[in-house]
Amino acid sequence: MSLMFCRQEKAAHPYYVDVLGLNIYTSQELCYVIYHHPLLVLDDFVDDHLIDFIRDELNMAYLAGRLEKWRKGGDNPDELLVIILQECFYYRPSEVNDYRQHLINLRKKHKAEYCKEKADYLFSLKQYGRAVPAYEKCLEFTRDSVVDDEFLGKVWSNMGSAYARMFQWEKAAAAFEKSYGYLKDTEIVKKLYYMTVFCPRLSMKDKYKKNMTEELKGQWDREMEEARQKAMLSEDVRNLEKIFEKDPLKRSSQAASMIHQWKQEYRNMI
Repeated sequence: MSLMFCRQEKAAHPYYVDVLGLNIYTSQELCYVIYHHPLLVLDDFVDDHLIDFIRDELNMAYLAGRLEKWRKGGDNPDELLVIILQECFYYRPSEVNDYRQHLINLRKKHKAEYCKEKADYLFSLKQYGRAVPAYEKCLEFTRDSVVDDEFLGKVWSNMGSAYARMFQWEKAAAAFEKSYGYLKDTEIVKKLYYMTVFCPRLSMKDKYKKNMTEELKGQWDREMEEARQKAMLSEDVRNLEKIFEKDPLKRSSQAASMIHQWKQEYRNMI
């Protein structure tokens, strides 16, 4: 995956942003990543490797020098991101000022709240394998007015969802059980029921079964069937069906290529 812009400024050796699976070739692309993914670049994004890329590949020695000087000064490291936006002139001054304020607001958040927001963002990007340790870090904070039962229950629930997206059913079920202990929410019971459907070797404990009426079970089964039917209509599945309508000599290699792509996408999540 890579971003491409019209301006003629392309590095011979791109800078790879691992968490996005993204190659950066230009200063505009760098600014785009910084501006649109603040939660991914706030902590230690501007390092020696990036500064070398800015100097050697983007031929922006002045900017690289400013960044090095700022880092050595020990001042607010978040300002490094703003300096890049300012020097590349890809965003208007008003937009850069809004971005700076957004960083300030993020830093004002409770550390546990900020940690969860970052974990949730990783989850939204389908980076489930990275989201799990981020959620685990959220559980290390001391209980207070923010780190309460509701907060901990949501963290465990989201962690369970991340495990489920990676098909780690037992870990997902264990996380959902932890979540239910804090939230006592029927939605968590539904997720536990789904775990037993996806992984027959799992079974629902009696304390959860008593919160699952036949009416609820029927509703959840209908929701699952609707999701299954929707998945069958997904673009990837339609593409695979088209492949198997083609010449049998060609379809095997094409199907294998698509399956390999799916596997690679799964590996990237972990």
